Amino acid sequence: MRVPQPIGYVRLQESLDELGETSADVALLFWILAILFFGLGDTVSSFMVFSQDGNEPNPIMRWSLGLLPDGLLGFVLVKTAAISILYAIAFLWEGAHRWMIPIVLILAGVYLTTNNMLVFLDIR
Repeated sequence: MRVPQPIGYVRLQESLDELGETSADVALLFWILAILFFGLGDTVSSFMVFSQDGNEPNPIMRWSLGLLPDGLLGFVLVKTAAISILYAIAFLWEGAHRWMIPIVLILAGVYLTTNNMLVFLDIR
């Protein structure tokens, strides 16, 4: 015979389930923003700088530009691999700490995109 759970326990469990759903929604939002800023924003703004004979200071990304005949494809492949690996790490990481990776990517993406645009517009 199953012992009924107290009402407080049931409500707590329901609240925790709702929190888990909300947490997943927030994590998804962070990953979308990370892909927009770090993935798309930095890539597009980097190639805007390259179009004006700018250079890539990051040695790994500079190497990726010569990886394939079309520099853009190598650049995008390396950036996609980096984001995919970081997503896998965040997915396997338990708890609220998994939000740290997309948040850091958002901050890096905003910084890199802003920096690239300042260079492109010759403001810096």
